[in-house]
Amino acid sequence: MLALLSQVRWYNVSLLLLGQYLTACFVFAPRDLRWNILLDLNTHLIAWSGALIMAFGFLINSFYDYAVDTINRPKQSAFERLVSKRTSLKTAIFLLIFGLFGACLVNFKAFVFFGLFSIGLWYHSHRLKNLPLVSHTSAAILALTPFFGMSVYHNFSSIHTFVYGALLGLCLFSREMLKDLLMVKGDVIIGRKTIASEFGEDKTRFAIMTIAIIAWIPTFFVKGLFSPYAEIGIFIILVLLSVATLIVFKNSQLKGLRWAHLIYKIILVIGILNLPFL
Repeated sequence: MLALLSQVRWYNVSLLLLGQYLTACFVFAPRDLRWNILLDLNTHLIAWSGALIMAFGFLINSFYDYAVDTINRPKQSAFERLVSKRTSLKTAIFLLIFGLFGACLVNFKAFVFFGLFSIGLWYHSHRLKNLPLVSHTSAAILALTPFFGMSVYHNFSSIHTFVYGALLGLCLFSREMLKDLLMVKGDVIIGRKTIASEFGEDKTRFAIMTIAIIAWIPTFFVKGLFSPYAEIGIFIILVLLSVATLIVFKNSQLKGLRWAHLIYKIILVIGILNLPFL
């Protein structure tokens, strides 16, 4: 069971689920109806459909990354392989069916939306992951897709949520590039095309630095859109992003890169916890 939970990346799925509830209660709902939204069954169905289908995506990704994970993460891979491929695929199908069933209970549009979302997750692992830049872009977009589904259901859109989503998207995009550096050995051996394997590690580091600089620029133009507490959270995110970038630049060893990857995880946690203050 623990190995299966590791395969579905329960940490990321839990963050996604928490983020959807925080967004629905504190961003999309009017202040006087903030807690009443938890009584809306469709909100729960959409949140859990997104989480279950995302877990499906992680299992499919783990299936396609079997060879590269065995090379780059031998210990964790050996632990996760306590679960057979057949069991992993059956669990993935189970999660997909329940996720789509929950979306179907909301309405047909939700079913189509999450159906396309699941196809996107599969196609990312099957084909897009071998395309440099396209892979990183699709991974960042797919990670934010469930939040878009929640906003469509609540018929909510605003400039400040779009800007904040773009900031988190840049962080996710940069994190995918860092994964290229962490996984470059396995990618080269199996012949997978990534930015690090195709263009070199130095250019990948330069790209990560460029993204960190780009992330700072819009902050000075959208300052008035957010509350003071949200601005503090955004500032912390940008500082941590800069620190992670410096670590990537100064370290070529896996140990240093793993510290940078840990900082990215902290950035995502802060990004989720900052949602109620938007």
